[in-house]
Amino acid sequence: MKLINCQRCGSNDLTEIDDYVVCAFCQSKYVPQADDHARRDTIITLNTDVENLLEKCRLDPQNRRRYASLALDIDPSNAEARKYLQ
Repeated sequence: MKLINCQRCGSNDLTEIDDYVVCAFCQSKYVPQADDHARRDTIITLNTDVENLLEKCRLDPQNRRRYASLALDIDPSNAEARKYLQ
């Protein structure tokens, strides 16, 4: 059930206070359920991880083979990471 209006007075002026959703007019309190919250789009990208590992290759030459190997685990076709293994 998606809580949009107060079930007691019908107001749609609801605020989240502590662990409750409270009606601004009649002060009715509701416990929000999982589907009461708006869904957020999440974007997961591994490019940032690969870029961070390649940056570590440049900044820490002693451990560059390890960082390059980790980058290739994520993106086996990465040409820049392959350069650090040679």
